[in-house]
Amino acid sequence: MLTAAFVRIESRSVAPLAPLGVLRSRSLVGGNLVLFALGTMAFGVPFILTQYAQEVLGWSPIQFGLASVVMPLTAVIGTATAQALATRGGVRWVAVVALALTGVGSLLLTQVSVGGSYLGDLFFALLFLGPGVGAAYVAGSIASLTGVAETDAGLAAGLNNASFQIGGAVGVAILSTVAVSAAHGADPLVALTDGYRSAFAVAIAVAALGAGAATALLGRRRGPAPAAEAARAAA
Repeated sequence: MLTAAFVRIESRSVAPLAPLGVLRSRSLVGGNLVLFALGTMAFGVPFILTQYAQEVLGWSPIQFGLASVVMPLTAVIGTATAQALATRGGVRWVAVVALALTGVGSLLLTQVSVGGSYLGDLFFALLFLGPGVGAAYVAGSIASLTGVAETDAGLAAGLNNASFQIGGAVGVAILSTVAVSAAHGADPLVALTDGYRSAFAVAIAVAALGAGAATALLGRRRGPAPAAEAARAAA
């Protein structure tokens, strides 16, 4: 209701705080949808993974933090690679492939078990999630800033940051709700593991929706200059 009121006021204002005309840009809308889906993954999946590691595997927070360091390290690689690829060939397929990587990582996590191990259940999933998250963030940021008028650049930057953060809040809420509601059984550890698997399965669907939005809304390469400029702004 508040959103509807905001849209109504902005559409009638002579000097709107957020000109609704920017939403006519397919690239801006597509980039923000990519970032929303990514936020859901980037916040929701690690949250559920933390619960699995501590509640099922019995790891301490420090143990899990050290074990999961592979994800941020590979995210740096994904970020650098995505910037190079996006400035040469556009962001559409960078975003699609990046979200596909996060989907593969989530798919591997649907196989976690009560007696799981780091190499058997977590390492390879994190190895896919890290570069996927890094590359998708760069692709979504570039897309949401490409072609935006200079006067609207601040608004566009605020929108993509809000999309990512809101996606994170929604992701934690949805995935944790699924994990709790799908936890059934007499054995508490088995029940928890089943719930976490279901949450990771939902994350796969989110990654697929984000990739679909990127395919439908993000354009092909239009030349290196706009993407390069947006990449610098995103960095």
